[in-house]
Amino acid sequence: MGKKRIQLISLKVSEVMEEIGVTEEMVNLRRYIFGKSQIPLPFEKMSLYNGLIPVGSQIEGSTTLGMDSDTDTIFVSSYVKVCLQGQSTEITEPAKIVGVIVKDEMCCSQCCFLQIGPLEAKLNFASNEHIFDMTRNCLWDKQGRILLLNKPILDELTISLKQPIGTAERHGPAISLSGNGHTVDFTFALHCQTLPDDCQVLLTRPKPGHWPKKQTITDAKQCGMFFVNPGDIGSTYNRRNSSLMIKFSSEYSQLQWRMSTNTIERLLMFDLSMVQMRAYILIKMIRKEFLGPQVDNRLSTFHMKTSLLFTIEQFPENIWRDDNLVQCVLYCLNTLRRFIKRRFCPHYTIASVNLFENKLEVFEMGRLKTQIFTMIHSKLSCIKSIQMDNVGQRLEEKLYGLNSQLPTKEEIRSLIICNFFFDNYCGSDIDTELKKCVCEVDIILSTKIKMTSCALANDHKYRYEWEYYLNDNFNQKASVDASRSIENNIVISDAIDKMFRDSLRSGKISCYLKYASMLVCTQQYEKAESILNDVHITPDMVEFSWFLDNFLKLGEHVKFAKSNSPLDIMKDCLGKIVTQVSFWREESHCLPKHLVYEMYRRTTDANKSEYSKLINERWKGAAVIHARPFMFYLKYLSSRDTNIKQESVLNIVQYLEDKFIGRDNFDSHIETTLNILGHICELENNISAAWTTYAISLLYVPMNNAALWHLFRLLGQQVYSIQGYTP
Repeated sequence: MGKKRIQLISLKVSEVMEEIGVTEEMVNLRRYIFGKSQIPLPFEKMSLYNGLIPVGSQIEGSTTLGMDSDTDTIFVSSYVKVCLQGQSTEITEPAKIVGVIVKDEMCCSQCCFLQIGPLEAKLNFASNEHIFDMTRNCLWDKQGRILLLNKPILDELTISLKQPIGTAERHGPAISLSGNGHTVDFTFALHCQTLPDDCQVLLTRPKPGHWPKKQTITDAKQCGMFFVNPGDIGSTYNRRNSSLMIKFSSEYSQLQWRMSTNTIERLLMFDLSMVQMRAYILIKMIRKEFLGPQVDNRLSTFHMKTSLLFTIEQFPENIWRDDNLVQCVLYCLNTLRRFIKRRFCPHYTIASVNLFENKLEVFEMGRLKTQIFTMIHSKLSCIKSIQMDNVGQRLEEKLYGLNSQLPTKEEIRSLIICNFFFDNYCGSDIDTELKKCVCEVDIILSTKIKMTSCALANDHKYRYEWEYYLNDNFNQKASVDASRSIENNIVISDAIDKMFRDSLRSGKISCYLKYASMLVCTQQYEKAESILNDVHITPDMVEFSWFLDNFLKLGEHVKFAKSNSPLDIMKDCLGKIVTQVSFWREESHCLPKHLVYEMYRRTTDANKSEYSKLINERWKGAAVIHARPFMFYLKYLSSRDTNIKQESVLNIVQYLEDKFIGRDNFDSHIETTLNILGHICELENNISAAWTTYAISLLYVPMNNAALWHLFRLLGQQVYSIQGYTP
């Protein structure tokens, strides 16, 4: 393949990467969104942990929608202070004990021991005098040595993270928490502010000088490092003869703490240019689709990242151009091939570490070396076969001028933004599986408010987001407290009303509607009308419910203004997406009685996907309706003006017609809208029309539909001729 051909393909590949969202705007947005979680929070129920640090591909921005990358988070301990030998071991709050780094020939690669107490005694693991105390998380012997264990603390974190919906499983040093269609990996870590000698290789080894940047090196010195559970160390598995070799006992493994420089690595990734980021994402795709399956994914993303970093350091800046992208990827693969040929992959930031150790067998390295050589020799023709994010198909269409039926660049951009909105701004609903009693509901809501207030007071960068969350939490708590007051025939207090009013500062339409709904239920009709008059849902706004399987369509229906400011993008998103209005059973008395039936639908369809069933578990105990029809419904109930009532009915009918004939065919809670129209027919004493409306509702949504209750109720009304019936 000639130089001009490589340049042409490189430019087309760059266009494809831009189409799937690998742009400066979207990378910055990812970093902004996931950087928000790096806030010290007072975890009252998990006192061992006082902070969260996001790491990995999401915070780096080195992922795409098709990669479906996990979210990696580090839990930082507040109980253990780690320091180097010779440094002060004075205990300061919040730390309760001090662990001193001890490293000798008994330590595994990239590992050390953390010793508590006197350091004079030498380590002797052949002795039988050692006593393990799993409850105190340490080992000690008659000589007074105390060594911190890694496993008991990790077990405690696993128990703390267990949830009723989803699963918590151990994967090496991390705990994978799965649920809601996404996986989050939590890693418990101890922090050391000072870098030991092994972790100073980036700062001391000779480098060309153009990369990493001087400021990055300066910042890296202040990052410190972490100590984490090492996972399954000291064991190898030979697939040829199915033999397992254990080098060390499990007790010995529990003494090892693996050194990790996650925050330094994150700094380096933040230092990448957009071409370098695109090259990294491409080699990640190549690993996942072509290399990883050959070795059971034991050739990891971290190996690819290491190859990239050494390549960037080795080659000059001027090669990293869009028209040279393919060649840059070839350089990265050649670096990886050289590591495999030597059977040694050095760690970029930690000395004397072979990242292939206990990962790849010799015969596997030979097979990988051959496959990578073939890719390099073919000038990366394998890119045309990448299925992830339809990269191969997009490239073929561009090279041969074919018309594409795939989502456009603008649609992918909207979908990425909506994805962040989905994960970060979809409300503060009560997890009905967690609550056990009224007291626990109060604790959940109060804790949310306390934690959000704390974050708001200490984090100015994300002040807009934390205010949004706080006001949303106020609305949730006000609705629950008001429902309890109505149930007990107690007048709504000024404090509850103030929380409702404070929640309106978020501008979230569902906050306005839940407040107005409470006012309708307490017969404060004029005040409800006033609140509803402040609600404006414009034609360019798009309804969205995370209870429905409509997420992929969302990117096609909403367009966002271009901006390099992540905050401006999210403000635009919040202004254009109108979320569903959800009432949980704790709020049922703030909801018109007719809609309470929505909380008692039938069970889920057995043919639905596992994700749909998971969402349904949360949906069954709630009344959920889109904002637009709910607003019209509340206007009908609150107004004494016949014309306004008639206009509200016509608006609901028009809303339904737009859904049915396809002018607005975006998925919605159509059955709930039909059910409130049926209720209006009952209030107008048109029982025949009400029956027909409920029947239509059931026709469109035969499962999980409260229309069944209404049909049975109307049937009973006719059969038993209930006197004085009031719908």
